[in-house]
Amino acid sequence: MHQSHMAYDPTRIAAYIEGAEFPATGGELAGVAAGNDAPEDLLARLRGFEGKHFDNPTDVVTALTQGRSQGL
Repeated sequence: MHQSHMAYDPTRIAAYIEGAEFPATGGELAGVAAGNDAPEDLLARLRGFEGKHFDNPTDVVTALTQGRSQGL
């Protein structure tokens, strides 16, 4: 199903956060993703999760791909 909101490919998300140490906050992940040349829109989404802790890359992908329901 196609989303009208920005859709993220889980494989690309995993590549952008490669090298992150988990658990990690959204801000920490944004820093890693910036170093992996992630697009600014993805960095902004990750920074928006600053208060959230992620235990693994799957949690990050889930949060980003379901973010619309969280008002993001």
